[in-house]
Parts: sequence; structure tokens; C-alpha cells
Amino acid sequence: MVEDHPPVRQGLELLLPRQGFRMIGSAGSAQEGARMILARKPDVAVVDVALGDGSGTDLAKAMHDARSESAIVLYTGSTETALIDALVASGGSAVVLKSSPIDHLADAIRAAAAGHHYVDRLVAQMPGRSLAGQRSRRISKREAQVLGMLSQGRTTEQIARELFLSPETIQTHVRNATRKLGAQGRLHAVVLALAHGEIELPAIAR
Repeated sequence: MVEDHPPVRQGLELLLPRQGFRMIGSAGSAQEGARMILARKPDVAVVDVALGDGSGTDLAKAMHDARSESAIVLYTGSTETALIDALVASGGSAVVLKSSPIDHLADAIRAAAAGHHYVDRLVAQMPGRSLAGQRSRRISKREAQVLGMLSQGRTTEQIARELFLSPETIQTHVRNATRKLGAQGRLHAVVLALAHGEIELPAIAR
């Protein structure tokens, strides 16, 4: 975990093990966090966005450029829509709001560890993110269906089985949707689709 506010860091160090996770280290700065991620190679790193010596977004990009295999969960207190879009374009696997319940962060960590993407469900409820009806659809119904299923944590293979299509066809739909939305990756495409009212995140029963 990379978090520069000691109370938040200490709280998560207590709460996350109760969710079944093993903590292997924590850092209070971007520089220290980068060294720790590269040295200890965690399955997942939870990274605060606003760090005292740098940006969590920049840290995620640096880990992506260094070909780190650690998935990055970006953890932010900001609800600015432009920032959320920038976060998911940074190479991170997930974005979670600090105002969300700890269950959301746990879901994001599990999804990232399994190689999936995760968008906090509260992102879909943020002011200004639902533009449905204000502009024409950018992607096809099938592309929207596929992105919607990706947002629920399904893999390409799972989606292919459920829709009776080949994995290659699913990948084509994702590529086409990503291009049409002007996104920089799958996670970015999901968030932009949310922003334009193309898809909605489902409520998850607990």
C-alpha cells in the first residue's frame, strides 16, 4: 500500500487483512512506493492518487512502463470526473473512491489480482457522469453489452461462452468500442461508456 496519510494507511493495514488479504509492506511516498513495488513484487498495490512527493497516476504509469506485474488499484478522495478519466488511462487496473465502503476496495483488489478491471460503483453515481439521452450512442448494442460484462469482472473467455461467440470476436468488440470512445484501454473504455450513459454498473447483492 502506498498512502501518505498515516491514519488512512494504519486503518487499511487493520481492515484489509480482515478481508482476507496479506499485507507485505506499506509506503508513505511515491518514491518509496515505487521502490517497494519493484522489489517486493506484490500481486496488487493500492496506491493513493495524491501523494506528497508525486502523483499516484504517475506512479501507475511508471510501473506500467517498467513492466511491473503488480496490478495497481488507484485510491482517490477526488470526485472530479476529469481526474477519474485520467486515472483509468494511467495503466491502473482499478479505481476506487475513498468515500466507498471497504467492501468496494476489497472487490477491486480481488478483481485486480485476478487480472480483471474494476470501476467503483460510486463512480457511476457521480454528478455529470450520466449523459444518457444527451448525445447519440457511440458504440453498438453488442459492444455496450460486452463492456457491461467486463465491468462486472468477467473475462473475455467467460463473455464468449455466455454470448456463444468466440474470444476473438469479443476482443474485436472491445477494440472497436475502445476506438470509438477514444479510450486508452479497456478500463478507460468502461468509464467513458459509463460517462456517456452507454452502460450502467449493476447493483451487487451481498
